[in-house]
Amino acid sequence: MWQLISRPKQVTILVALTVIVILAMQAAADLWGSQTPPLYKTVSLVAFVVGTVFAMIANLVWRWFWRRFPILNKWLFPDLNGRWIGTLQSTWADPATGSSPGPISTEVTVRQTLFDVSVKMKTGESCSYSARVIPEAEPQADRYRLWYSYDNRPVASVQHRSTPHEGVAWLEIALADDPNQLTGQYYTSRKTTGDIKVMRDV
Repeated sequence: MWQLISRPKQVTILVALTVIVILAMQAAADLWGSQTPPLYKTVSLVAFVVGTVFAMIANLVWRWFWRRFPILNKWLFPDLNGRWIGTLQSTWADPATGSSPGPISTEVTVRQTLFDVSVKMKTGESCSYSARVIPEAEPQADRYRLWYSYDNRPVASVQHRSTPHEGVAWLEIALADDPNQLTGQYYTSRKTTGDIKVMRDV
């Protein structure tokens, strides 16, 4: 996944791609004008076309490769696409009683491609949508995490006691323990925290 590449390598790749695109455009212009472009421009044009087609196809079929070669889940990053069902447990305590509310049923939907990840979390009273997601992989420790910031929007009928807010959260999977379970925590701008535990809806 693109986000797993270090920032310096991302910059190097983007600079190289920019040079290739410029040279490819010049080669295309030369060909359009019935001129024979220099070899390096021709190579750039071919690399641009092949690279673009490869990236498009790879983004469409990568999940097939992950299913065909499960080791890719450990070497790179697991395929977390789909719906996950479970609970949230808030650490917030009711000032009147001093007790925390019971587990809240929740549904997490992960949409993942080779180049992008999004997370949506839905409860009976609100929906949260990720603003930015950062995957983190530590294959040696069998630890794979999604860190993300999110915006939470409660339904109108409960906004008198549950206001819209922002927060950050992480979801983690340990493939050796349970490849169908995500656990994590969340932290909100309302100064509340909680635990997340969801299972893959298979």
